[in-house]
Amino acid sequence: MRVGKVLVGVAVVMLTLAGAAWADDTGSMATPPPDQPAPGNEQNPPPEAPAAGAAPAPSEGAIMQGLDAIGIGKGMEQLDLSVYGFVDMGYLHDFTVFHNLTPPKSAPGDDILFAGPYKDQFILDQADLAIERTIDPMKGNFDIGFKVEGDFGRDAFFTHSNGILDETNKAGGTGPDDQLDIPQAYVTVAMPIQGLSFKGGKFTSILGSEQINPTENGLYTHSYEFSYGLPFTQTGLLAIYTVNDTGGGGSWTFIGGATRGWNQTLYFNSYDGVFEVARVSGPFSWTINFLVGPEGNLPYGPPDHSDWWLVPEAIASYKISDQMSVTLDLVYGDATHLTQWFGAAGYLHYSFDKFIAFNARAEYYYDQDGVTTGIGGADLDYFEGTLGLALTPFPDSSLFQSLTIRPEIRIDTVNQPVIDFTKRTQLTAAVDLYWKF
Repeated sequence: MRVGKVLVGVAVVMLTLAGAAWADDTGSMATPPPDQPAPGNEQNPPPEAPAAGAAPAPSEGAIMQGLDAIGIGKGMEQLDLSVYGFVDMGYLHDFTVFHNLTPPKSAPGDDILFAGPYKDQFILDQADLAIERTIDPMKGNFDIGFKVEGDFGRDAFFTHSNGILDETNKAGGTGPDDQLDIPQAYVTVAMPIQGLSFKGGKFTSILGSEQINPTENGLYTHSYEFSYGLPFTQTGLLAIYTVNDTGGGGSWTFIGGATRGWNQTLYFNSYDGVFEVARVSGPFSWTINFLVGPEGNLPYGPPDHSDWWLVPEAIASYKISDQMSVTLDLVYGDATHLTQWFGAAGYLHYSFDKFIAFNARAEYYYDQDGVTTGIGGADLDYFEGTLGLALTPFPDSSLFQSLTIRPEIRIDTVNQPVIDFTKRTQLTAAVDLYWKF
């Protein structure tokens, strides 16, 4: 890997965030509002508290409120059961190449996988429904929980794991644009040891700052790291152990386990080891992730124990003020005899009040031989910058508090003319609307 370009990429991302951070002179620390979390990880999310002036998050969404009204909800709550979901829809316009030059589900397209392949169309990104029984490992009692989540929309084509509702993907990308997926289906077990639990089944990857669930991200479109450098889901078994500081208010979390490979579920690819160490201490938190396994010398195997994939990741977040937080996510990947990749993504969040928040991302992504982005050929250096707003028109409504509109503008540039086969730079504008219920 060209170390000089990697260092330049990291420097650009850090300087971008530093400039924005120094421009703010507000005081005490807090997190973003409940529906605009700082980039985190579902396995070990950063601690959250309402931002200054924000209304408290409702304890339940529209589904559970409806079940309460007919006398079922209270009994479910006593059993720690809940049913909830969200819907997300959006629109993207490309100012550089107005219309797709390739079919929407074909590579390379415009390289913005999520929303980008469908230019100038109102699209249903995701309609999601989940049923979950939560557990609390910190009680130190034996308990069993679960989560089953179904998803329908345009995103499902890209997030399918191998073996779950992906038949049309294997037929050369044919089939309907809107597809059904099961992004998560797992069981959790709390052990009679405080802080210790196990998770088994299919779950979103423990790596990465961004998530498949759009309501857990600050921006509508995704980073290159998320789209190309990390698995979307993993299927396997994890052990999770959390230790709280005595009197300090912080915590340590340790995760370790084995999965069936990148985006693999029913079809065997390999056994990957996944590990995480996370620390939360006051306004500062950090996470170290590591994935290793014999994925093979081509994506999706067959497994070859001479060709191992190694992916270390480091994420650090700092809450600067009541309104402001920054996050840096560094990812490196090495697929033996195949390719290397590197990503540095910086995130900035600023809450003006309970109605409006500002989110930004600056990113550098290196793709050796164009393998991970599916281009092929020369080494590729991607830079992207995205600026967006999160508008919450009904923050005090128990039913529509989570309704959020997110306009954004994004510029991408790459050292080769690979965007839509012809361009090195691309300017896009997009907007989405989501509602959690």
